[in-house]
Amino acid sequence: MIKLKVEHFKTHKLGETKGDCQDHYAHNEETGRYAIADGATLSFLPKEWAKLLVTCFCYPKDIEMSLDDNNWEGWLEPIQQDWLESVSRTVQDSKSYILVDRLSKLESALSTFIGIEFDQDEEKWKALIIGDSCLFHRSGTEFKCYPFQKLEDFPYRPNSFASFSKDNPIGDPPEIISGKVSIGDVFILATDALSKWIFQHSEAGNLNCILDRLKKIENREQFEQFVEQSRNEEVRLVNDDVTLMIFTVEESELSEDAEETDKLLSESLQPASNLVSFFFWAIIVGVSGFILGFIVLALILLDKK
Repeated sequence: MIKLKVEHFKTHKLGETKGDCQDHYAHNEETGRYAIADGATLSFLPKEWAKLLVTCFCYPKDIEMSLDDNNWEGWLEPIQQDWLESVSRTVQDSKSYILVDRLSKLESALSTFIGIEFDQDEEKWKALIIGDSCLFHRSGTEFKCYPFQKLEDFPYRPNSFASFSKDNPIGDPPEIISGKVSIGDVFILATDALSKWIFQHSEAGNLNCILDRLKKIENREQFEQFVEQSRNEEVRLVNDDVTLMIFTVEESELSEDAEETDKLLSESLQPASNLVSFFFWAIIVGVSGFILGFIVLALILLDKK
């Protein structure tokens, strides 16, 4: 059995505030579900849409959001209804003619999305991806990227989930991918700016250095420093909202405890095993002695006759 060490961070564009960030992430360690979403800036109120997508995936309420079948349209419906109710209140409170007009025209909020589910008992994973947020998986010497294979694969207009069914899907439908998990594996979920930056370094032959750099980030302050530095380096991180989730696969403490329990059990059984062996040989010797005595006695009696 495995366990996951998980770190997750996000930050906003330079020149904006934390409240302006349209990226969101969510996590549920109990179910092994994690998700990131990147709301499209020019779409209609995308921040709430991105938040609802990741929250409902990790903490589903009204519908089973299974990745075992391609039912993404079914589990989007209640999220779309929640978004409409939320933005309707926002528009009403704002008293903005522009927002009222956009809502009356049924403009959609758009967001890219990655939802990943880890089965720690079966040691496998499954993910749903749409858009230009990326999933990176390093296992041993193998490094895989989803949904793109190289930097030039990034589209000008990424696929996305829309908050009105009439607009789904924007672009191609989402991909569902899966694989095995091994101790020592590293998984990264990243929104587009960070994903492109990782590809740039990977294609320049700096992959291991960059992965080690990301794995060393342990708190928000370090993440903010990393983003600030990367925005000013030769391979520049584009000024955009940035979300990172990084998973390191480790051996479960339960497995270590189980090994210790087996060892203790083996040691505790050893004296019992020795005792059984003693009684076995004692019985063998006793029976042999009895038979030998009987034979000697019989020979003596025969001799007297």
